[in-house]
Amino acid sequence: MSNTLILIVPVSLLFVAFLLSLIVKGKLGVYVYSVLSAAASLFMIFIGLNVLMYGSNLSYTVFSYVSGILSLGLNRLELVVDPISAFFLVALGILGLAVSIYSLNYLEHYSDKYSLEFFGTTYTLFLASMYMVLTVYNLVWFIIFWELMTVFSQFLVAYEYRRDSAWKAGYKYFFMAKASSEFIVLFILLTLIYLSGFNPDYLSVKVAIALTAKQNPLLIAGIFIVLLAGLSVKSAIYPLHSWLPDAHSEAPSNISALLSGIMVKMAIYMMVRSFVWFAPSLITLV
Repeated sequence: MSNTLILIVPVSLLFVAFLLSLIVKGKLGVYVYSVLSAAASLFMIFIGLNVLMYGSNLSYTVFSYVSGILSLGLNRLELVVDPISAFFLVALGILGLAVSIYSLNYLEHYSDKYSLEFFGTTYTLFLASMYMVLTVYNLVWFIIFWELMTVFSQFLVAYEYRRDSAWKAGYKYFFMAKASSEFIVLFILLTLIYLSGFNPDYLSVKVAIALTAKQNPLLIAGIFIVLLAGLSVKSAIYPLHSWLPDAHSEAPSNISALLSGIMVKMAIYMMVRSFVWFAPSLITLV
């Protein structure tokens, strides 16, 4: 197996786990999707450590075809793991592995109360969406998987939906997370329209920011503030943290570990990456 093709292994395993969670019922289903999720998490750790140890980026083009400007970059899906995404990928893999193993026994007390198949489908897609958030190299694809991550995590927060406090926490989390996502959408639209010329891959965005900063530094500062505001809600930075105590306490214990351990760090990941894009221009502005 080539060292680039391995990038699609985690998401492929999770997709298989998703399909099997629809077919295999009960405790056997829990075993199947937990084992496959653990295997996918091990591959995430391997990929991240490989990049961090050897300092060589990995990339794989899932598909690419010629299209017009209205495609907004959706005509190309490329997975890239550089040192920034590799660091968070290792963290995701470690948490995903631990939670998948823990779920083997933990989910037994839900077997007669809630759907184990529903948990399996949302859990595997939640892990897959976080993996894609960390590896896509395009702002439009990023926001697509970011939104999917938000939806799947909301379902898991409200998994024990028969309890009022659980579904209320799920709704509160979703609407606050959606508010932050809209800030990010605004950032992306501004970037696409004013800066990158409808070429939303990360390298083009970085170059466009640097060029635009020479002509309109205040625009660059404003876009950075909008992005930071949106990400601050998702990372539960005070005073935008009110959703976190409810969501984490009402979610199943294994999901709470993922929420606090890695999902809120997805916003930190984009903060770090955006600092790489914006920092030279902001320093020049100051």
